[in-house]
Amino acid sequence: MSGGSWDYAYVRLEEIADRLEKARDPLRRAFGARLQKCAEALHDIEWVDSADCAEGDEVAAIRAALEPGAELKATIREGTEVVERLTRLLKEAHDAR
Repeated sequence: MSGGSWDYAYVRLEEIADRLEKARDPLRRAFGARLQKCAEALHDIEWVDSADCAEGDEVAAIRAALEPGAELKATIREGTEVVERLTRLLKEAHDAR
């Protein structure tokens, strides 16, 4: 089986990107180029999730679609949420004594 685990959603995204890349407006063309990278990442994700490619084969395409530092920002945000939750739980446990 080739792809399919995401119902080939990347194909629709490629179509949208192609259309935007042909627009007159340079902002739309730039956005289309970004979406094309997202479509490539989604394609690779779908193939990994469908067991057509090995785990990790999607990483380079995902990173290429992201702005620099996006992975670090997401990790920091998630870590901050965990620390806030843990702090709240520790306070609740302390107050319950």
